[in-house]
Amino acid sequence: MLKTHLLNRNSLPRELKAFLLDYPRKDWSENPNFEHFSEFWLQRHEMFRELSAHLILLSKSILNKKINELEYQKQTLRYSSFMLQQLHLHHTMEDNYFFPGIAKYNKKLNTAIELLETDHTEISALVYSYEKMLNKCVAPKETLSYAPDLLECQRRFNRALERHLEDEEDIIVPAALHYGYRR
Repeated sequence: MLKTHLLNRNSLPRELKAFLLDYPRKDWSENPNFEHFSEFWLQRHEMFRELSAHLILLSKSILNKKINELEYQKQTLRYSSFMLQQLHLHHTMEDNYFFPGIAKYNKKLNTAIELLETDHTEISALVYSYEKMLNKCVAPKETLSYAPDLLECQRRFNRALERHLEDEEDIIVPAALHYGYRR
């Protein structure tokens, strides 16, 4: 197994970009197999990116006094809960259905998929830390007092999530396009 931890990785190791050279990002939407799996899957990834960015913006807004405590708490808890629930469901679907569905076509993808599954484990640890902090946000004043820590946690989570999503897309989408994988 390739030892490349999520938070220490700047890009996907070249040897794991099996199909990316044949299926560059700029051509994905033109591929006839795109709408069967990849389009839906990439839309989910974009939703996670937007939610993560919004949560960071909320924390910056409270620290810059551009939002009130009650609104900050309400939105932070609502959007965090939704994002983390959907991310858990998304990773469960990937680990149990999408990844095995792709791997069955080409055993050389197993190392790449193992890396992505390890990412999921690392992200779960970040989620756990984030949830512990959110559980302390029982009232607007407490939420405000944790805002700097929440922001740092959100930034760390976002860094890991961004790296993972990009790498996952570089592995899975080209393989799905190549093999015509359908959800």
